[in-house]
Amino acid sequence: MPKALPETLGGRHRCTPLSLYVGERLAAAAFARLDDVGRFWLDVWLLSPRRGGTWSLRSGATTPVDPPGADVLLPRPEAALLNGHVRAGERSRFNASPVPWLRRPFRWVAYGLVRLSAEVGAVRIREREITVPEHGMQVLAWRPGRRGLHADLLDHKGRPLSTLTLR
Repeated sequence: MPKALPETLGGRHRCTPLSLYVGERLAAAAFARLDDVGRFWLDVWLLSPRRGGTWSLRSGATTPVDPPGADVLLPRPEAALLNGHVRAGERSRFNASPVPWLRRPFRWVAYGLVRLSAEVGAVRIREREITVPEHGMQVLAWRPGRRGLHADLLDHKGRPLSTLTLR
């Protein structure tokens, strides 16, 4: 991930990485992209590790930014403007049953992008703590199981704010 993102996309910067999540046996990467007519798109890619330290692309999804014309690189809003600490974006599932890198009974892997408020400093999934980027867009990947997976939203001092259920 670059230390600083461009202020906006256009001209020389038509695509930029937004966030990266690396779990035990899977990873997800999110990018913001500007098309030829000036509309923002969000690309999310799911990867799995290979032997030798490389990664293999498993699946991906592209969705337009909602509302149209919104700049995803702007600083994240306060919780009052976001109507809570988190707004769930697009998510997708990948059928991993024929894939040998994922042990049963986890047939599905889910991945998606969330927009977090300015009060959220980190997301904790199990023991892993993910620092939220300044723009607040965070990609996550998980194996939901039957009851879903709970992610804790932490403030900048590490105190719990709320819980997000990932299904």
